[in-house]
Amino acid sequence: MSHRRSSVQSNDMFPREIDIEICLKTLKIYQKMEGDVNCVVWDASLVLAKYLETICQKKPDFLSGIKVLELGSGLGVVGLTAATLGAQVTLTDLPEALPLLRLNINENKSKIASMGGYAIAESLVWGDSGSEILKEEFDMIVLADCVYYEEAVMPLIQTLQCLNNTITKKPIIYLTQELRDSDTQKRLWETFYEKLTEFFYVDKIPEEQQHANYRSSDIVLLRINKK
Repeated sequence: MSHRRSSVQSNDMFPREIDIEICLKTLKIYQKMEGDVNCVVWDASLVLAKYLETICQKKPDFLSGIKVLELGSGLGVVGLTAATLGAQVTLTDLPEALPLLRLNINENKSKIASMGGYAIAESLVWGDSGSEILKEEFDMIVLADCVYYEEAVMPLIQTLQCLNNTITKKPIIYLTQELRDSDTQKRLWETFYEKLTEFFYVDKIPEEQQHANYRSSDIVLLRINKK
């Protein structure tokens, strides 16, 4: 995965507001003016964040008090939404992504706390089987738009396997991915999906079950469980 600058400078960023209608909270997410991954709010993250909100509209206690792990958090949209809906969330990414991720956590800390949630950011390199995070027990794993680089596919699969093999209770996984048009990205997604289905049961969540205003035919939303 490509490297990003580790510094966070105010003149390099601008905020984006995301409303969570169910609890009448507005998250403020800082994103960069330019850069590679982990710099802007991607559509796939909004689809997943709003799907979690949709479930909570039907089941108010769906996320309350549960332990959630977000992989490839980027700016933290999904994890922060889960925390604002009452979850205890560990948001993870590469070390160089943590300053901006932690800025966004701090920016929304009071809103999260008011709903009984909690959010921290930790470094996690996919494929690192020695990480202490992989030894923790989580009820749910979330990830949005993480299938982007070929060299990260197998490490991501290995990490998902480790998280499901180290505990007696298998966490449910929610994954969103934008299906991009390039031949390279199409092959990459096919490779990932083939490997994923070797070890996990995968169900596609229909668009009609997703948030009415945050869904798209080119963004797939999956519910995943270990076989």
